[in-house]
Amino acid sequence: MATEDARYRQSSQYRLWSFTTGHLASLRNECNSLAQKAISARLQSASPNDALPEFLTPAEELSLVTHYTVELLPRRCLHRATDRDTRHRRHLLAPLLRHQQHYDLPPTELLKTCLFFGCKAEGHYMRLSKFADKFPNTTGEEVLAAEYVLSQGIRFAFDVRHPFRALEGAIMELRRLGDFENKRIDRAHGKAREILKFSPLVTDAYFHYTPSQIMLAALAMADEGLVERMLREAFAAQGDAAKEKCGDLVQACRAMLEKEPPEKMNDNEERKSIIKPLNRKLKKCRDPDRVDLVALQKARREQAMVKKPKVPVKEDGAVFGGSIADGRESKRRKTETEE
Repeated sequence: MATEDARYRQSSQYRLWSFTTGHLASLRNECNSLAQKAISARLQSASPNDALPEFLTPAEELSLVTHYTVELLPRRCLHRATDRDTRHRRHLLAPLLRHQQHYDLPPTELLKTCLFFGCKAEGHYMRLSKFADKFPNTTGEEVLAAEYVLSQGIRFAFDVRHPFRALEGAIMELRRLGDFENKRIDRAHGKAREILKFSPLVTDAYFHYTPSQIMLAALAMADEGLVERMLREAFAAQGDAAKEKCGDLVQACRAMLEKEPPEKMNDNEERKSIIKPLNRKLKKCRDPDRVDLVALQKARREQAMVKKPKVPVKEDGAVFGGSIADGRESKRRKTETEE
């Protein structure tokens, strides 16, 4: 467990996407403020006489992303996967999406792009046209339009470490210890997997805890006795202080996951009543430069295809003085003279 955490702390995910609670809140406020200033300037430039709309607050943005994560990612993965582990991994970009700005990209389009991109990132390839057909009124161009913007937004951190592998290792270790019946371990295993498929994705757990800590928190929700036994074994040589420190982190993560138990995935009516007015509010304050992502993507392609005038390549002689050929001839004559 300690070794896995040490490896994780060397990853780009830890370096780019690990924050304290206060730092994450500050970043969200700052991003929201910068977006409001930039979009206000564009809206005023386009329509100087129109009043500015009411913008989303950071808390409202977070409510939107949580809602669409619940609505689209877990549900669609449950119905569209062919492989169990691939199904779990397809939505792993979701924790990073919790830091995205919705002023730039509409949530529904962004999540379709994320799902398609997640499939490719995990080696589960699907034809673009076949993927687009699974969504109403969606074209392949619309799915791809936000792909590069999404990649920029997550800072090209495509390798998302997750707690599923850690859970499988923990279950193997519990069986090896032999202190518990297999039925109890199997029951906790199944419940922990269900928790991991939902709760970390709609909370900030990935921003604050390592995959191993998230796994132990989910396993503690399923059966706290199993986690207690694992911690005693893992920290037998290091003493109670190290064990208690790890246990405190696991309990803090558990408290976060318990705010969004997997049962909430099928009970989203309350969220919908809150989200409808937020969506109406979002439409009025979208970035006007990114309303049509397909057109924006086409314009970028056309710009990239414009051939830049070729800069004449200087010969080495022009750069260093004299001609390379002259230099070689001079060296040849000098060598002949010496002989």
